[in-house]
Amino acid sequence: MLKLILNGIVGKDAEVKNVGQRKAINFDVAVSMDYKNSKGEKVERTEWVRAVMWKSDKQSTKVSEFLKKGQKVLIEGTPGSEGYQSKDGTVKSALQVNVKDLELLN
Repeated sequence: MLKLILNGIVGKDAEVKNVGQRKAINFDVAVSMDYKNSKGEKVERTEWVRAVMWKSDKQSTKVSEFLKKGQKVLIEGTPGSEGYQSKDGTVKSALQVNVKDLELLN
């Protein structure tokens, strides 16, 4: 099994979409990482991860109310990737996590 654990900040309010009998809660998470470059200088880098959480109709409304921009979250789930076309027409991919467990940290 492949597992991904993220500690980050929600980038914008969650969106809820109907997919069959369930709801998909979509939101982006910013994860900051520090490292030292070849000169020994500290560099901070932010990675954006798309997150999707599957819930029933009733659960999705409650969960999405708490996933607002700036909310700190701890996420556990399985990683994947998603392809999309950017505004300039190039094909890109993004890291995605299918959320299994979510904890609000604020």
